Amino acid sequence: MAGFEHMLLRIVSALVLVPLVLALVTYAGPGLLLLALGLLGTLCLYEYFTLVRRMGVAGQPWFGFPAFWVMMAALGLNWLNPTAVLAAVLISAFLAALWSPGAMRERTLGMMATFFGILYLGLTLLAAHRIRFEFGGARGLQWMLILLAVVWMGDTAAMFAGKTFGRTPFSPRISPKKTNEGAVAGLLGGVAAAVILQIFLFTDLPRLHVLASSFLMAVFAQLGDLAESQLKRAAETKDSSHLIPGHGGVLDRVDSLLFAFPVLYVYLLYLY
Repeated sequence: MAGFEHMLLRIVSALVLVPLVLALVTYAGPGLLLLALGLLGTLCLYEYFTLVRRMGVAGQPWFGFPAFWVMMAALGLNWLNPTAVLAAVLISAFLAALWSPGAMRERTLGMMATFFGILYLGLTLLAAHRIRFEFGGARGLQWMLILLAVVWMGDTAAMFAGKTFGRTPFSPRISPKKTNEGAVAGLLGGVAAAVILQIFLFTDLPRLHVLASSFLMAVFAQLGDLAESQLKRAAETKDSSHLIPGHGGVLDRVDSLLFAFPVLYVYLLYLY
């Protein structure tokens, strides 16, 4: 019964969140989408600092949140050179640690954890904004929808195949419930979703590029999920939070997307 209720909560949450995400991706302009990504990143960063704290490291949220927003605004709106922005955030992280309370080791570990969190969420979410608007409005929308289909269908296929046919652990030390069978199903399901979209909706996109990019996205989406699982394993917790009923935290829901965004952006930038 508990398993049925959990699955029902997952479905209801998805029915609310999926249309919201699709509406934002389709209709939001550059400024509004950047704001939405910033809010999403803020929630994820909050959960990230919670995980860091459970690891015994005192992060510096008072610096991390403003620095994250400065980086999102400066790079998302093309106010400043990316090298200058990243260098400024790095130097500011050191300066923030110098004036933080606590022992030197705690301050240094907190600085490292905070700087990593800013980059982890800022750079990956900025890649989503670039995909949507840097390659033309219509074409960027097509690629964003393909990416979402690959990740969502891959996650769904991996979950059902893993529960039904899963026998061989995929990464037992990091995520014991994941299996090789589920990983293969997730890969095939994600690629299949992209090809179906290309055949029936986005016929002007070259199928070879859709195949190649969807394969990479499907692989790195699973790696992104493992990366967040590593953080949770180190923090000895199952979910990053309980904000989304049936799903866990916001970071639990977007972990696969976080690696897929920059991978697709690099592919479109240099190979497409």
